[in-house]
Amino acid sequence: MYKYKVIFLLLFTVISSLTAKEKVSLQLDWLHQFQFAGYYIAKEKGYFEEEELEVSIKEFNFDVDLVNDVLTSKSEYAVGKSSLIIDRLEGKEIILLAAIYQSSPMVLISLDNSDVKTIKDLKNKKIMLTPDARSAAAINSMLISQGLNLNNINFQTHSFKLEDLISGKTDAMGCYLSNEPYILKSKNIDFTIHNPSDYGFEFYGGLLFTSKKELEENPVRVRKMHKAIIKGWKYAFENIEETAKIIFDKYNTQNKSLDSLIYEGNILKELAQVEQNKLGNISTEKVEEIKRLYLLLGLSNSIINFKLEDIIYNSKKINLSLEEKNYISNNQVRLISNSTFPPFTFENNNKLSGIEIDYWNLLIKKLNLHGNIEVINNNKKANSSIDKNLNNVKYAFGNSDYENLDSNLTIKIDDIKLALTTLVDKPYSLSIDELKGKKIAITKYASYYKDLKKKYSRIEFVEVKNINEAFDLLQDKKVYGILGKLPALSYNITKKSISNTKISGIFKEEYEIKLHVNKENEVLLNILNKAISTVSDEERKTIRDKYNSIIYEPEKDYSWVYKVIFFLITIIFIIVFNNRKLNREIKKRKLAEKELFKIANLDSLTNIYNRRKLEFILNTEVQREQRYKRGLSLIFFDVDNFKKINDELGHSIGDEVLEKISSIVKQSVRKTDFFGRWGGEEFIIILPETNKTQAKNIAYLLKEKIATFDFQIERAVTCSFGVSQFEKTDCVDSLLTRADNAMYFVKRNGKNEVKVV
Repeated sequence: MYKYKVIFLLLFTVISSLTAKEKVSLQLDWLHQFQFAGYYIAKEKGYFEEEELEVSIKEFNFDVDLVNDVLTSKSEYAVGKSSLIIDRLEGKEIILLAAIYQSSPMVLISLDNSDVKTIKDLKNKKIMLTPDARSAAAINSMLISQGLNLNNINFQTHSFKLEDLISGKTDAMGCYLSNEPYILKSKNIDFTIHNPSDYGFEFYGGLLFTSKKELEENPVRVRKMHKAIIKGWKYAFENIEETAKIIFDKYNTQNKSLDSLIYEGNILKELAQVEQNKLGNISTEKVEEIKRLYLLLGLSNSIINFKLEDIIYNSKKINLSLEEKNYISNNQVRLISNSTFPPFTFENNNKLSGIEIDYWNLLIKKLNLHGNIEVINNNKKANSSIDKNLNNVKYAFGNSDYENLDSNLTIKIDDIKLALTTLVDKPYSLSIDELKGKKIAITKYASYYKDLKKKYSRIEFVEVKNINEAFDLLQDKKVYGILGKLPALSYNITKKSISNTKISGIFKEEYEIKLHVNKENEVLLNILNKAISTVSDEERKTIRDKYNSIIYEPEKDYSWVYKVIFFLITIIFIIVFNNRKLNREIKKRKLAEKELFKIANLDSLTNIYNRRKLEFILNTEVQREQRYKRGLSLIFFDVDNFKKINDELGHSIGDEVLEKISSIVKQSVRKTDFFGRWGGEEFIIILPETNKTQAKNIAYLLKEKIATFDFQIERAVTCSFGVSQFEKTDCVDSLLTRADNAMYFVKRNGKNEVKVV
C-alpha cells in the first residue's frame, strides 16, 4: 500500500510540474531578426520558464491583424508601432506594456547619385512607403514640417525590395535604420538618411502590448511576462554578439548574415537608449505628443479620449477586482510564524524580526491590508491553524514543506540559496558534488534534507537537531562543514562572532519561499499573488542584504594600512573642505542666477513665460521665419467672463483658475512651442514650424480640454481663441494684432470658440 502511495505522489508531482506553466503566445509585427532579440533571449535563457510561462513566439504574416488578434485572444501579447495610440482612440481596449525603442527605426533613404539631397527635393518624386498611413505618420510629419504637400508626392506601395531604390524605380524608400543601411554600405552605395527624429518627431518603436481583458483577468501573468521580456532585452543588448549567434542559428528565416545581425543589434541598442536607462520606458508626455500629432494629421476623427493611465501599464500598480477590494476592507489576515527560526523569524526585545516578517510587512503595506502575526512554534499546529481559519497564512520552504494538501500555495516570494560553512582554512567549493566523501552537518528537520540525501548519496551527512549543534561539531572539527540556507549560516556566523569560520560555497540549489493559504480562500490567494508579483528585485535585495552579512576571510594585521589611510584621509579632508567652500559659493551664485532668470522671464503666478520673454521670443521666431520660411503661427486666447469669477468668487479663486489653465496648456503643447501669459487673463502660444490649420486643431483641442476640465467652482470656465499665421508682409505687431482681433471677434459673438484669420 505504501508503494502505491509513493508512486501516486511521484506521478502527481510530475503531472503538476508539467501543467504548472501557463501557455501564452506573442505575435511579432515582422519577420525574425534582431528587432525582436529580447523575446528570443527570454525564451532561450529560461526567463519565461523562471516565471512559469510557456511562450510561443509567432512570426508575422500579412494575414495577421495584430490588434484584433490580441483583443480576441488569438495571441495574448503582440508587438506593434506607435499607431496603437490611434487604435486606443478608436475605442480598442489595448494596454501598452513597454516601448523597446525610444525612437522608431523607420526612416526615409535616398541615394546620393539621385537629385534628392534634402526633404524638400522630394516634391513630385516617388516614395515607397507601407500603405498604412498610420505606420508612416512620423515620416509624413517630417515631410509636412518641411513645407511639402503630401498630394504632391507620388507614393508607391512598398515592394520591400531594396533593389527598387538602387535601380531608380523609386526616389526614396521607407527603411529601417538597422537593416537597409548595412546592405547599402556592403554594396559601397552612398546614401542619405532622412530621419524624422532629426526634425523633432520622436515616435516609439517595438511597442509590446496586450488587451485590457488580459490585464484584468491575468494581472500576475502580465507582470511575469513584462519582467521576463525586459530581462531578456537587457541581456540581448549587453551580449549583442552572443544574441546575434542565437538568432543566426535558430531564428534566421530571412537568411541574414551574422555580421548584419550584429550591426542591427548595435543600431537598435542606441535607439533603445539602454545607456540612458530608458529601455522599455513609456512616457506619458510622449504618448500625449504622439496622440496630438496623429490628430493633427487627421489620421483619427474619433472623439473618444482616454486617460494616459488607461493605456500605459504600471508594473507597480496592483490591479484588484471589486471583490478583492471588499475582502481587504472587511477582513484581517493573520501570519502564523515560528519565532525560533532566525534570521527568517526571531524575537528581539519582544519584537518579531527577520526575512519572513520583512516580506510580510512589505506585502501588507502594498495592499493596505489589515494584518497581524501569531507565533506558533509547532509546525503541525501551524498547519492545522491554516486548515481551520480562512484568513490564516504561513510560510513554506522547499518541496517537502509544500506537501500540505489542505492548502494552496502562492507564487514564489524569493529564492533561498544553499551554502556551505567551513573553517577558514578550507578552500571554496563550486558545487555540492565536491563534498562527496566528506562529513557534512545538516539539520535533520530541514525541508531540503531528504532531497539532498537522495541526490548526493556519496556525501556523509551528519544529522543534527539544530544549527547550534552543527556549529559545535564544526568547531570541534568533527565535520568538514555545515550545509544550510545561506541567510541562516551567515546570520549565525556574524551574530555569534565566530571568527574562524566562513562561507565556503554558494550553490545553484535553491528553495523558494511561498505562502500557504487555506484552500477555500481563492480570493486571498489571488490578492497575495498580485502583491507578490509587484515585489521588485531591488526590494528583494534590500531584504536579503539585511541578513546576508557573509564572512569570507580570517582576521589579519592591517595596522600598516590604517596608518597610510589616516594620512590620505587628512589630505582628502583638506581638499574636500576647500572644495565644499567653493561649491557653496557656486551653489549660491547658481541659485541667484536661477532666481534672476525667473524674475526676468517667468510670470510669478503661473510660472510660465511673462510678456517680456514672449516679446523677445516672438521677435526671434519672426526673424527666423523671414529667413527660413518654415511656418510660424500664433494662438491668442482669453478667459471668458473672468471679471465675474474674480468679483463673485474672489481673486484667490481667479488666481487658481489661471494657474490650472496654465497647467493644462503647458502639458498639451510641444516642447518646441512657447507658452506664456500676455497679461491679466490673456495668454499667447507661439508655434514654430506650424501652419494655421495645425494651429487651429491645437486651439480646438485646448478649447475642449479647458471647457471639460473640473475647476471645482460653481461656474463653467471657457476660453476664446484667435489664430493667425505669419504672412510675407507681416511684422511682429501685425501678426499679434490679427490674432488679437480674431480672439475679440469670438468674444463678441458667443465666446468659447476658435477664429482663424
